[in-house]
Amino acid sequence: MSTKRNYEWLKHLFLILTCIMLFYPLILMVQISFKDVGQVIYEFFQIKPPFHFENYTKAWNQVSPLIVNSLIMSGGTALLAVLLATMGGYAFGRLKFPGQEIMYWAIFIKILLPGVLNLIPAFVLAWKLGLLDSFWSVILFGAAGALPFWVFVLRMFIAQQPQELFDCAKIDGAGEVLTYRYLVLPLLKPMITLMAINVFIGTWNDYIWPLVTITTPEKRPLVVGLAYLASSFPNDYGPLTAGYAIACVPLALLFIFGMRFFVQGMTSGAIKM
Repeated sequence: MSTKRNYEWLKHLFLILTCIMLFYPLILMVQISFKDVGQVIYEFFQIKPPFHFENYTKAWNQVSPLIVNSLIMSGGTALLAVLLATMGGYAFGRLKFPGQEIMYWAIFIKILLPGVLNLIPAFVLAWKLGLLDSFWSVILFGAAGALPFWVFVLRMFIAQQPQELFDCAKIDGAGEVLTYRYLVLPLLKPMITLMAINVFIGTWNDYIWPLVTITTPEKRPLVVGLAYLASSFPNDYGPLTAGYAIACVPLALLFIFGMRFFVQGMTSGAIKM
């Protein structure tokens, strides 16, 4: 019994230390965001007044337009990826058409390729299509990058569903469009939520692709704009870290309110129904 108690004590101690290591950089960032230059240099680890709330006002004036850009890009990418991936997963999971297996395995192989290998070909393609320096370059190519993995996942999920469900839909006179709308989408609801959150966060945090395709400062997403924020506040780390803290808020809210759906999607993808 004593050994079991010691094991539980060590387990909880390990979890506490892990949480401290994970969250301390975030806490330190918030702490620095309320300091001026002198406090950052001479009172780096101390928490005491005066607290400079004006740092957030300065940072907000710089990053608020960029937040709108990131919301448009991330939301558009997630919406387009969900639409195409659900249709692709249903097509590969239940329909029969010529070249189906070849197309499916071609998509699967794409998952194995490092994303950096596509950077130059994707840039040339965006240039030829006239998509450079526009939101569409991020939305279209971001959705295309997310499709291989999620088509694979949704195809496996749909293939596990009982065939009787689809037979009943056909008996009721539903075609492929109605079956997709009223049967497939409700079945995929937990997976759709998981995918939307995953793609949204991935696009929000993407740095390289928006950096090389969007050149107009007013069109840059938040992550790219934060890299240029240092030039607006040279050696003034308070407003700079305040901008970083503001950038975390939308993702934190998404994670808090989407946690239940996120867990449902994870468990739905892991259990064969």
